[in-house]
Amino acid sequence: MVTAIRTRNMPELAGRYRSFPEDAGTRQDLTVPDRKRQGLITPALSLPELVARFLQACRLSPRTGRPLSYRTLEYYTMCLDGLLYFAARHDWPEPAQITREHLRDFMQYLANEPHRWAGDGRRCTFKKASPATVHHYLRVAKTFLNWCEDEEYLKESPALRMKLPSPQYKDVEPYTDDEVNAMLGVCELDIQHGDRYLGVRNQAMISVFIDTGLRLTELAEMKLSELEPHLQQCRVLGKGNKHRSVPLNGQARKALKLYLNQQRREGGDAVWLTDDGQPMTIHAIKIMLTRLKRRAGVRSGGGAHRFRHYFATRCLENGMDMNALRLLLGHATLYMVLRYTKFVQVSRAFAEQREFSPLDRLTRGGNYNRRQENWGWR
Repeated sequence: MVTAIRTRNMPELAGRYRSFPEDAGTRQDLTVPDRKRQGLITPALSLPELVARFLQACRLSPRTGRPLSYRTLEYYTMCLDGLLYFAARHDWPEPAQITREHLRDFMQYLANEPHRWAGDGRRCTFKKASPATVHHYLRVAKTFLNWCEDEEYLKESPALRMKLPSPQYKDVEPYTDDEVNAMLGVCELDIQHGDRYLGVRNQAMISVFIDTGLRLTELAEMKLSELEPHLQQCRVLGKGNKHRSVPLNGQARKALKLYLNQQRREGGDAVWLTDDGQPMTIHAIKIMLTRLKRRAGVRSGGGAHRFRHYFATRCLENGMDMNALRLLLGHATLYMVLRYTKFVQVSRAFAEQREFSPLDRLTRGGNYNRRQENWGWR
């Protein structure tokens, strides 16, 4: 059920969003081109009404026909809410009159305006959107407008031949071994001399991150009922409402067992609880990681997802098969695994360059101490 859509830009929809009857009398056993030639297109609706109908229909994926996860519906809602905001602020015409120029204006707003969504109750941003953010907003808008054409609300989608901007995804950047050890060291310090409960819980959480590669949402939603101690694995709900099982072995299993048996408060099905017994939210885990990194002296950016990168790259460095890694990470294809493979190959190339540097061998020979040295200016 879609519950996240906001209606501030479409007051006429408040109270009647949840259910939309089929357009009785407007559907005929004709192909879409035949209906267009005969002028049998569905009567015009406003942009907010079309967005609401699209989100109602999106309980099933527009592309695959499978049920969409709640998080995906929230993502669609957020992107289209931004489209409605921009359309209302810039007096867009009726949907049939929207052109690629309107969409390009929206793209420019996303790419160049640091204070987006100001003055309308939505949380204002304070920096320009990344290329990936712009790409994702336009991709959802294109999916929506193409759906409008498929459902005969528009004669032709204005985004049909529009080329999306490149997302320019950043290179994979996992935490280093030193950074991971520093964070685990802070947890151990808390266990010995500080708040034992938080130390044991945070150590278990970081250990599971490192040894399973779980996404933040997957770890946050771990359930006691989904743990299978005899099989040493846990069942999690990933992207696209897909369940998968991940192994819990070695030190990660030991840390989790210590937390569950000796420290976790009684009650509830959530694995991760606050010190007052409440289930930890995604936001709470983010705050915990931020504080833990600061205490550990980890100055590099990023959050929980870098543990996933760490897991993937270390597994590949240790010789794991790519398809096995794909299954553990929950990816449908090898595309993302190949990005991790590239990182590992580049790291190995750097290491080999240090070993086989032509200049070093020419000036110093092959046998000298290659210790890491600070460059001097920082």
